[in-house]
Amino acid sequence: MQPRSKPPIVTVSQVNRVVGMLIKGDKRLSDVMVRGEIVDFTNHYKTGHLYFTLKDEQTRLKAVMFAGNAAGLRFSPENGDKVVCRGAVTVYEPNGVYQINCTEMRPDGEGEQAAALEALKKRLSEEGIFSQKRPVPAMPKKIAVVTSAGGAALQDIINVISRRCPIVTLVVIPAQVQGVGAAESVANAIKRAQKTGADTIIFGRGGGSSEDLAAFNTELVARAVFDSAIPTISAVGHETDISIADMAADMRAPTPSAAAELAVPDIQMVLSAVEGAARTIGEHTKRRIAERENALLLRSEVIKALSPQMRINELSRRLESTFDSISGKVHSAVAEYDRKLSSTAEVISALDPLSVLVRGYSVTYHGGRIVTGWEELKKGDEVELRFARGSARAEIISAERE
Repeated sequence: MQPRSKPPIVTVSQVNRVVGMLIKGDKRLSDVMVRGEIVDFTNHYKTGHLYFTLKDEQTRLKAVMFAGNAAGLRFSPENGDKVVCRGAVTVYEPNGVYQINCTEMRPDGEGEQAAALEALKKRLSEEGIFSQKRPVPAMPKKIAVVTSAGGAALQDIINVISRRCPIVTLVVIPAQVQGVGAAESVANAIKRAQKTGADTIIFGRGGGSSEDLAAFNTELVARAVFDSAIPTISAVGHETDISIADMAADMRAPTPSAAAELAVPDIQMVLSAVEGAARTIGEHTKRRIAERENALLLRSEVIKALSPQMRINELSRRLESTFDSISGKVHSAVAEYDRKLSSTAEVISALDPLSVLVRGYSVTYHGGRIVTGWEELKKGDEVELRFARGSARAEIISAERE
């Protein structure tokens, strides 16, 4: 039997390096998902790195999550949390320890819960549970509030409604909003609210983790909301995620305070609007009355103008005007005729031979004709001389030119 040859002597660093290379080269360890419970948890606040150990019933595995990946966590890991980590198995050579370098971490069961939640949402949506969106009364008289009696959500709702619309009556129906039995408590409280005579139901709670809001992601609460004969406003208080109860409600508010603002109007704004509307109606009414008065006056004038008496009066005025016009024209014509007659009389008077004879002249007739010149007479002719008063006969002794 030949003696065995001695292996070469290597350093610790060389061993750790080889082991690290072997692990790194194994594709099965380059991307793994490991389920375990967190122990020995340390949050290195200066660097932001997380150091912890994952354990199960039999063994443990060192783990690290560097700050870049830790910043994207949606929850704060603590000792005792059961989680699922994803990453690569590596060797930390200075200590000779292999560990999982985590790039992702989620609470154990979160994936299954998310899948179940999505399946529930799909089924309820197909049944029409999310399609009922009734209008919330603009001016409610009574509001039922389903929430924890000692929670901040109730106080927020009371404060907002008291400030915005103090005339509204609030009926508080206490309910357990988280933990075991919370879903049954909320559903029963919504059913009891149906007998309060409320106009609107606000249900919900303040913010919290996904586990705290679990009751509002149940089918029991969703169906109670859908079956409500009174319009509902959800106020689950989780702005980033929408719960199943939010989807089933008639209206969703991100917070209890916002739900209260949606449920009631600002009474001061309502009063201002009413006053403005009253002023507008008053002005419109006055304007309409004035328009009607003007129209009535116009029609009255038209009726008066078309009445028989007005027609008679108008015809009388026109007759008087016509009479005055004719009378004036007749008087003018008579006066004109008088003037012309006087003028003609004066002309005639001026041309009357008798008027000439009165002044001492006479007219000579010979043979029945007026003698106008000496050549018409000769010596011995007998002529008649006619004067203004009477006449005489004479014999021509001589006739010659002067």
